[in-house]
Amino acid sequence: MDTESQGGVAEGSRVWLPDGSARAIEEVVARRLPVLAFSKEWDTRPVRYGANQGPRDHSVGELGPAVLGAWFEGIPKEVRSIRFVSGRTVEVALDQQWVTQRRTGRKSWEWKRTDALVPGDRVPVPLTAAHFGTEGDAREGYFVGAMLGDGGMTSCTPEFHGDPLDGAVEFMRGFAAEYGCGVREIPQGTIVRLRFPFRAGHRNPVTECLRRFEVWGQRCDEKRLPEMQLSRDFWIGCLSGLVDTDGCVRERINPRGTVHGSVEFATVSALLASQVSDALLRLGVSNRVRVDQRQQKWGHSINGYLVVSRRPIQIVEISRATALVRLAGLLDLRVGYKASRLKEVVEAVEHVTPARSEMHGYDESVTLDRVKSISAIGTRNVYGVTTNPSGLFVVNGLVTGAVHQSFPVIR
Repeated sequence: MDTESQGGVAEGSRVWLPDGSARAIEEVVARRLPVLAFSKEWDTRPVRYGANQGPRDHSVGELGPAVLGAWFEGIPKEVRSIRFVSGRTVEVALDQQWVTQRRTGRKSWEWKRTDALVPGDRVPVPLTAAHFGTEGDAREGYFVGAMLGDGGMTSCTPEFHGDPLDGAVEFMRGFAAEYGCGVREIPQGTIVRLRFPFRAGHRNPVTECLRRFEVWGQRCDEKRLPEMQLSRDFWIGCLSGLVDTDGCVRERINPRGTVHGSVEFATVSALLASQVSDALLRLGVSNRVRVDQRQQKWGHSINGYLVVSRRPIQIVEISRATALVRLAGLLDLRVGYKASRLKEVVEAVEHVTPARSEMHGYDESVTLDRVKSISAIGTRNVYGVTTNPSGLFVVNGLVTGAVHQSFPVIR
């Protein structure tokens, strides 16, 4: 089915699906895959003051599966790259529709086209996309996450590097034993190198676990998680393993004595950083991704060693008080000092509540991201879909408009 080629998202953009995965827009259109879309129309009526205007509906409905009502594919259009304060980027056609928060007055929702967006415009980001698959459990998730952080997966035998006295190493010993693998420990200064050998001539079951989740053989800049229907428990375990290995917990006190904190995860893989950021949003944890271009020593090792990275470091950061409290309730950290520090940070900031007022124009199902820059990148093939009733779905973690013939938009 085709529709008028209004708007469009550039090829390669990742659309959130109800099974917990994200797929390129061209695959969604080609396979007519259902997408995650909001269940009701948002109140985008023009703001009018005076009597008899009626209350404004600030609710946004729920994210749920929506079949494609119409679509178009592969149409060349002039495209803009929109970068947001969170580090998210999306490439869309000039006439792509967005629902944004008004800058003045009651700050309710209004429709805008891409060519009307300016830096500072606020676009919604979902916080209740709690749709996951069934693949994997929490222990498998922790093992995969820890191996992506401080594991070696490119030689004949899997290995892991860590402090022999912390809980991550203890977990890896136990996990290998559950799979019938041996554990050979090789001291290397203050850390230990764990190898997980198996009987000669037989497939190593720990290696098979890594193959099942498609991470075996990945090098640093290639690291990613599979586009499969991973369970909620797997994701929580995986995030815990990633923070325990390539993450850190920070506490800062400003000159006024106010305590601030953050949890950060660092990787040289842009795709893995994006997947971690998306998984956190699906779990209701707002975050941002920043890029450190400097060659520097990152205090949490890559493949077990403190190295000088020649690649940009992607850092996923959770720093809002409400997000930190939410994250602490999800993670199961096994490295003692990180778990203790996170508990201390949460105790210091848990009194902070999200700003709530009808003037904000949004409910707790979404947060807001600000446009940082807009740049022309030439012509790209773009794809569009129709979703009902809201005309809103999620691309690269951002709420954007689907093809719709009745949007009252600002040009």
